[in-house]
Amino acid sequence: MNVFRFVLLLCFLGLRQGFAQPIYQGTKPEVLFTAPVEQAFLTDFATKFKADFDAPSQYTKLQSSGIDAWEMTLFDSRKAQSAFYKSYPQVNQFSAEFKHYVEACIRWNYWHLLLAYPIIRGNVQTTLPGLLSLPSVMVDELATLSVNDEAAMPAEPYQNFLFFYVTYFNSKARNFAKYTPKDTQNSMTDKATFARQHLTGKPYQYALARVLVENCERATPSSVREVFGLLGNTPNSANYVTVVKARCGEVMARKDEPVVAVADKKKPIDPNVFSFVNQIGESVTLGDFKGKVVYLDVWASWCGPCRAEFPFSKQLHERLTKKQKEQVVFLYLSIDDTEDAWKKALNMLQLPGEQGWSKGGWRSQTVQHFDIKSIPRYILINKSGQVADNDAKRPSMIDAIWQDILKLMAE
Repeated sequence: MNVFRFVLLLCFLGLRQGFAQPIYQGTKPEVLFTAPVEQAFLTDFATKFKADFDAPSQYTKLQSSGIDAWEMTLFDSRKAQSAFYKSYPQVNQFSAEFKHYVEACIRWNYWHLLLAYPIIRGNVQTTLPGLLSLPSVMVDELATLSVNDEAAMPAEPYQNFLFFYVTYFNSKARNFAKYTPKDTQNSMTDKATFARQHLTGKPYQYALARVLVENCERATPSSVREVFGLLGNTPNSANYVTVVKARCGEVMARKDEPVVAVADKKKPIDPNVFSFVNQIGESVTLGDFKGKVVYLDVWASWCGPCRAEFPFSKQLHERLTKKQKEQVVFLYLSIDDTEDAWKKALNMLQLPGEQGWSKGGWRSQTVQHFDIKSIPRYILINKSGQVADNDAKRPSMIDAIWQDILKLMAE
């Protein structure tokens, strides 16, 4: 791998939340910018600022930060990046196209991570009826910028920005109310409509493709087909169509299904909801854990925040005495797209407790039953098979979740 591609992977090509495969189909930066002086700059820039562009870790950080502190962190980071770029000794040797690329990375990474704040926190905090509205003073500057910037398309931060721009401002048009299972069919088409009203050309085309690959397994097949049709009508869309078909083709081939009822805390959970396959191919249901407290961890191999919690989960498990281990089940339920991806991750992670794969990914019974919008998701189930906490604390909140588990064990 040459220096330029290495830098891109470290700095500008952070994994997307929920979808790790890049979908941008335009000319790649490594083709556009090959001058040694430009590659040298990117190497130096990545050495100093790579953490700022690591999307998964930034998504994790924002979940434990207040909005004012988060915005100040982003502001200071952007200021430092800009100062480094403008004072670089060979900056006058950069091509105009390269300057636009670097400036786009700096500018749109700020806006990408600011708009991501309410979306990601809202998805994690599933009990909240709506998303956080960013203070107007924080987003006023965005109105002065040209968000439809075709020249910025090679910059990964701009691609990330487009997705969160559409998602956030579509939510604003709904007064930040979350989509319920009953109106989930409107989610994808609403976002596509917003994109059509505010974007054109390549940014519009990319936004449609990104909305599809990020959301198709949570949307109704009919709405996916509708938005896919819009994408197919954009000029020179063949490459995007191929990528979206690979990700969403199976969904589009289905018929719309009735919405699965959301879990009722007062009633024992239907054991069939937890009909899944364990690592040796056996079918397992909730009934197999009757009389025990279940700490359910819904995850996937591609989920960075999920993996970040596993060391704490192991610490939590190690607190159990032999007698307590007979009363508590740590159940790790993967929603990976394939069984192979799940098993490869298991071999690497060596998680303690019970393991399972919920076939169907974002369309699995478990995801729909608990109305899961993002992962990791933690759920506590009492000895009677009832949901005790539909949005339980994370393993990293180790003392608090430990007390919650002890309380259920004593009931």
